[in-house]
Amino acid sequence: MVFEETHWEALRRDGYTIVSGAIAAGPLRAAQEAADRLNAAFPDGWERSKNESWREIRYCREPAFMALVADVLDPLTLEILESAPPVDYVQLAATFPGFATKGRVGRNFHIDGGQQEALGVFNVLLGVALTDVASDTAGSFHVLPGSHEQFAALFKQQPTDAPVHWGEVKLSGQRQFLRAPMTVPRLEAGDIVVAHSFLAHGTSANTTDARRDMFFQRRAAQPLWDPARQASAREAFMRNPWMFFRRP
Repeated sequence: MVFEETHWEALRRDGYTIVSGAIAAGPLRAAQEAADRLNAAFPDGWERSKNESWREIRYCREPAFMALVADVLDPLTLEILESAPPVDYVQLAATFPGFATKGRVGRNFHIDGGQQEALGVFNVLLGVALTDVASDTAGSFHVLPGSHEQFAALFKQQPTDAPVHWGEVKLSGQRQFLRAPMTVPRLEAGDIVVAHSFLAHGTSANTTDARRDMFFQRRAAQPLWDPARQASAREAFMRNPWMFFRRP
């Protein structure tokens, strides 16, 4: 058992928690070396953007990362969700020294799922730190604690007797809620952030002299994947944010 009572308490209260000590030194080192190789090969395989001090490989199947998924993330997710179909890729993100947010609250401070009428719903976002995060300005993943509850309350208010454009509701919530100061979780390489999918998050500025590497997976319970059940499961989850979790 890796996901303890204290993790459940933090996840419910803050919308995120940190699992430490679940990744052995050897596999972690292999993943760090893989991140170094991929960064050295830039731009090959990376998404191009206007600000290349923030980079990503959106669909990364690097074997060292996928080994950590199989050995650590898959069993961890099954401790959290009632079911957890495997995902065969991760998103690798790197933030370089000099990355700046230009006065905004981090990069793309948001909740996931898109902006369409039916959101691309999932249950948890898992983030594996490949480098340490010791300050608010290390270019790291940051969050707005408690925002998951604000979005959940907004979603519950939507009518049940008429179609709902969930993307528009989400954007309305972002305009209302994303004003409070962010929190940057302190991480050591190998720590895993587990965040509820309704939690607002983004990327902070990097004023250090070191690159920040992290990879992510979005995980959904089986009903949110199954084409025969997906539409109704998504609708239900929008109004019950702890549906498909092993604990309420």
